[in-house]
Amino acid sequence: MIQLPLAAVGAGIALVLSPLAVAEKPAAVTVAGKGVLTICRDWILFRSCKSYDKIDLPPRVAVGDKLILTFGSNPKDYLFHVVEIRQKGQGCLLLTEESKGHEDRERVEVPRCEPAAKPAAEPQ
Repeated sequence: MIQLPLAAVGAGIALVLSPLAVAEKPAAVTVAGKGVLTICRDWILFRSCKSYDKIDLPPRVAVGDKLILTFGSNPKDYLFHVVEIRQKGQGCLLLTEESKGHEDRERVEVPRCEPAAKPAAEPQ
């Protein structure tokens, strides 16, 4: 008798978690608007981060892209290599290798983005 309720609980947990397992990170996104670049520096005892808003982004960004971002009142160019894209509500986060998978480190926050359609295969 204990096996049936236990099996039902296990099935319920699997059903609840299945959308999380199916949701995969987009390989590319279409971007609307500007982003916020956050650059962080690690010091010996602490880390400091500075955000720069109104960063122009290309209309489509994919994992592996190397974006040259221009920012600041005295314009500077920054090479941002996209290694991961995370969907966040209507927006997304673009992360670099320096982010080490953490969302509170180096990143570009995009307020509006959607997963991009996969490009059609070229005829052979």
